[in-house]
Amino acid sequence: MAIVLEDRQQFNWKALIIFITIIAVILGLAYFLFFAPSPVVQEIMPSGVKATAELSTVNLNPNDLLGNKVYQSLKQYGGSVVIPQVGRENPFIKY
Repeated sequence: MAIVLEDRQQFNWKALIIFITIIAVILGLAYFLFFAPSPVVQEIMPSGVKATAELSTVNLNPNDLLGNKVYQSLKQYGGSVVIPQVGRENPFIKY
């Protein structure tokens, strides 16, 4: 008759480290998503906004534009656009 002794199981350190890492990541994400103070909004104007802000201060005089020789030398090559009538005048009447 044989005597069977149970093998001693080794502790799985790799599984413990992975488990602790996953818990730490979840807790860190929860903190940054729900409990961390939100950063102060900085008002930094992009260069495009600065350029439009400068354009808004320009005083435009239409007489200067219409009296300009370059503007007067421009020619119109296209005619006026005719918009065709699409559909019926009253779409709810019977045919």
